[in-house]
Amino acid sequence: PACVGLERGDVYPDDRDTVWVAYFGNETFYRDVQFELTEELVNEILSSPGLHLSSKDEAEIHLTGRVLEVTQNVLSEDRFQDPTSSSSAVTVEISVVDARSGDVLKKPRLTEKGYSVPARGEDLQFARREAFRYLARDIVRELEEEF
Repeated sequence: PACVGLERGDVYPDDRDTVWVAYFGNETFYRDVQFELTEELVNEILSSPGLHLSSKDEAEIHLTGRVLEVTQNVLSEDRFQDPTSSSSAVTVEISVVDARSGDVLKKPRLTEKGYSVPARGEDLQFARREAFRYLARDIVRELEEEF
């Protein structure tokens, strides 16, 4: 009888399911956003069945990226001109590289938005973290799709 490995019933090709993530670069004047995003991405990979973090030497995929832009906007204000809702948009460019050949498999640009409502105790940093969470999910989806 054939053996079936249940853990292999995932969406990642077997030769592309170990990933090394470099700390993202930061081309914005917002300090430390690259660390926050990299941390969110690592957490997303750790919670993705079938995808594994690895050392640079053992990984099949090298994932690098740059934070290109962070924009923060007040969406609405009360009659005293205090913000009642705001958004933060973050744009990144990632490179998905085949670790063996060094070939760039894809290099998409991704943008996500997060929102905050100060009345709920949320600030623009909350909105930015939300955008990072969405970006981390999008980046992992890029690893699922065909190259």
